[in-house]
Order: sequence, then C-alpha cells, then structure tokens
Amino acid sequence: MDFFPFRGQYGGDYAGRLLFLSVRSLVPVISYTLLATTSSRWSIFSRFPILAPARLPPTGDGLQIPLLPDGILTVLQSSLGLPRTSTIIFLGTLLPSFSFALYNALWRRERFPMTGQGGSIHVTTMVNFVDILHTLIFVYSAACNPTWSGDLVRWTPSVLLLGIVLHVVADHSKYLFRGDRRNDGRVLSSGVWGLVRHPNYLGFTIWRVAFATAAGGWAFGAMMLAGFAYLFVDTAVPICEEYMAKKYGIEWRKVTEKVRWRMFPGVW
Repeated sequence: MDFFPFRGQYGGDYAGRLLFLSVRSLVPVISYTLLATTSSRWSIFSRFPILAPARLPPTGDGLQIPLLPDGILTVLQSSLGLPRTSTIIFLGTLLPSFSFALYNALWRRERFPMTGQGGSIHVTTMVNFVDILHTLIFVYSAACNPTWSGDLVRWTPSVLLLGIVLHVVADHSKYLFRGDRRNDGRVLSSGVWGLVRHPNYLGFTIWRVAFATAAGGWAFGAMMLAGFAYLFVDTAVPICEEYMAKKYGIEWRKVTEKVRWRMFPGVW
C-alpha cells in the first residue's frame, strides 16, 4: 500500500489538509483524557468509571531518562499533572503532532485530496487511530504486560526524539532545497540526505517504533518495526525510487551511486 500516491502532482486540496490538521489537533486531547488521573476533571474515567482499567498503568516514580535532565521532566510532569510514564506517553503523541502539522501546513507541495488511497480521509483515519491506539494499549495493558517495563521505557524518549528530529530536519532541508530555483532538475544528496536516500522514512520509523515500545513493550515495538519495514521495503521505497528514476534519470543514478543505502545504513 502506498500512502503517498500523489508524487509530482501539485496544487490545492486545502480541504484535505484542513481535515487532517483539525483531527490531529484532537489526538493529544484524547490521549490526555485517557492518561489523566481519575481525580482530574479531564479524565474520561472520572466521568465514565465503568471504562476504567482494572489496574492503573505504572506511574514510573523515580524513572530517569538518559540525556534528559530530570528537572525538565519534573517540570513537564508537574505542568501536565500526569504520572511520569504517562507524561512520556503523552509527549509521544504531542511531539509528532507538531511534525505532522509542519509537514501538512508548510512542507507538503503535493496534492492531498479528501478521498481515495493516500487521500486525507484515509491518512487521517489510519495515522490518528494508531496513535490513540498506543495510548489505549498503555492505559489498559501496561500494568499486566510482561513485555513492558520501566527499564525499557527509560530509553525510548531519547530514541523517539532522535527520530522526530531526523524526520523534521529531512523534510525541512528538502523543502528549502526545492524552494531554490537553482536546484531545478537536481536531487538533494547532502546533509541527512547524504546518509541514506530516504532519511525522512528512517526518522519516521525510528520514532514510531520508539513510541510503540514505550506504550506496549518490546513485543508491540517489534510488531510496529515489522509493519513499517514491510511498508517501506516492499512498497513505499521501491515506488518512490521508480518515480525518481523516471523523473531525474542520470541525476538520480548519480545519487544512488553516491548514497549507497536506501533507508537503513549498512543494511539496505
């Protein structure tokens, strides 16, 4: 399945972008209502106790995050009024929302129609449902999930942030490159685009797998990795590279010779 079938088709379709951005803005709100403590007026479980999980998810008190000063996490936790692990899951929903917003409001040039495969309704439903599913899996299963542990979670925020930064840098540098008329007919192959030919896909995969691992443990993270490996290796990357070869010809062949790896450095 190709979630981006409109390569080379430019213009309009602002309704599709508006739909995606509108629904995406609700995802952190929904996630917060699921993660908020039952004493909070924002908690969905305070209004509908019958929906509350049999066992509350682990709070993660004292959990330390490598490379993140504990004071910053403490301030975030206090500001949000969430337990420490719930704060991490909420950030796993909130931070990508900014990335999605930037892409669809600023960087995307291709069409984004409402209907059809890769259209706004399709992408909006799939992407946002999956993120809410992550929160649900954490809330309802973390306390009894043998593949979930605080020791595992402590490493995921740094990896998630790395993936988001890579994704944002890749998309923004491509946006700047395309905006320069002197680059017409050329393919970006410097910066992160000189490491692999599809660093945006790599960054996306990294943060999605990290988020899945934080929410559902290593088993859910492994399932997400397998799913994205299939999506990109079997469909998205080959389709994209076929398009690039047809559009840029010799220029693309030079890029493939210069940048050896498609997506996973040293592997593929």
